[in-house]
Amino acid sequence: MPEPLIIFLDGTGDDAIHLCESLNWDSELRGRARLAPAAAPEGTLGADLTQLLVTLESGGMATAFASVLIAWIKRRAGSVTAKVTRPDGTTFELTAERVHGLKPEDLQKQVAQLAAMAWPYEAAVTPPGEEQAAGTA
Repeated sequence: MPEPLIIFLDGTGDDAIHLCESLNWDSELRGRARLAPAAAPEGTLGADLTQLLVTLESGGMATAFASVLIAWIKRRAGSVTAKVTRPDGTTFELTAERVHGLKPEDLQKQVAQLAAMAWPYEAAVTPPGEEQAAGTA
């Protein structure tokens, strides 16, 4: 089984629990998200830190992950930051504020970008409704 993505949220432990529940409600991701204790950052006393581990096995799962994450962010009030670490150690951060007003086509593009960052192992994930370029130059 592949190594999981590691997700830290800037909110409370409840945020990680709610996101984990949202991911596991998705039929394609069911059973692939779990909570795990996180090590306290260097120089801090042991805080109640929770990380979320999500195992993806395909670009389709990455698209499902990105869709659920963005939908979860959209339902939150205020801003949120999610730091995602891929199994290869590459880290990216998603910070969102005031995403309630995004148009559907903008959301689709955000999902495709996040999915491509989470799962770079296949050809780029194409947003729904857009054609992927074929052939070589």
